[in-house]
Amino acid sequence: MPFHTIIGHQRPIKWLQTAVTTNHLGHAYLFHGEPAIGKRQIAIALMQLLHCERPQLNSTPDACGLCRACHQIEQGIHPDCVTIQPEDGQKQNPKIKIDQIRGIEHLVIYRPLIGSHKVCLIDDADAMTTEAANALLKTLEDPPDHCLFLLISSRPEQLLPTIRSRCIALRFAPLPVSDIEEFLRQHSSIESSNAKLIATFSEGRLGEALHLDPEELKVKLRQYWALLFGEHLTSATQVFDMSESLVKSAQVAEAIHWFQQGLRDLLWISVDETNAPLLYRDQEPALRQLAQQMPPSAIVELSQELHQLERGQQRNLNMQIGLEQFFFHLHDHLEDAQARKEVRRGK
Repeated sequence: MPFHTIIGHQRPIKWLQTAVTTNHLGHAYLFHGEPAIGKRQIAIALMQLLHCERPQLNSTPDACGLCRACHQIEQGIHPDCVTIQPEDGQKQNPKIKIDQIRGIEHLVIYRPLIGSHKVCLIDDADAMTTEAANALLKTLEDPPDHCLFLLISSRPEQLLPTIRSRCIALRFAPLPVSDIEEFLRQHSSIESSNAKLIATFSEGRLGEALHLDPEELKVKLRQYWALLFGEHLTSATQVFDMSESLVKSAQVAEAIHWFQQGLRDLLWISVDETNAPLLYRDQEPALRQLAQQMPPSAIVELSQELHQLERGQQRNLNMQIGLEQFFFHLHDHLEDAQARKEVRRGK
């Protein structure tokens, strides 16, 4: 996957191409940004450029994508390139272990067999154990001139500060929704309306968009809309039961994401953002009615509460109690809005 085949990310691509052209490539880079937005593809494209047998060497250098070296890198079998990623032994929380990092030492001792660089790509670098991170740090402190380390992370703050300080950081931003929608229309058989739905839900992550099923999304849209603004909010018992059910079925993270999307749509409509890509487009009349009842400040407050609940998952907070509080606060805001509406009618 050479640079010219990648959608978006022109700024970091241009930065890397310039570094290669001017012979100012660093020894370690940290590619960070949201999951599934193309960080790994760009790392592969850079490795291909460095090892391509028929590279395009002009103002925008690029690999051919067709030679043996390009195919070997795409398949992960090039002798001068190695990829390290979390082991699958712990499916809930896979880690990169120290033995994997120590294996790099054997790679970096010797000069490249074919190309100009020995390249080590560390995917999900934030998953390194403390021991593995410290082992990598020793290598990064005095790397051989012929070695290049590419660290990929969606959570760079989880990396050791000393590792981050030894890497050139390149941030990758989500793609515009319109770009993903256009890509899906041109490169798939997905219907136009479904392409728009997928592009909106992916939030600029092309890798995510390519794996989404529009019919499954529609089912979840109906399900989570009913949970967020359904009649159950008037019954404490139903709120307790629903919160417990979400926790027991391990759907808390998914539910929080969908609820955030719903509140985002509501906020956009409340501030009259007519061109916003609404995920709950089918519920637009209901959203407009809710937007008339609830002020933007209340929507923002609820969104912040969901954000805190999302962060609480990493701190092992009681998710059931958190969900119950969120639903009760949502109900309170809706009741307050109804009360204000009745007062205005009385006047």
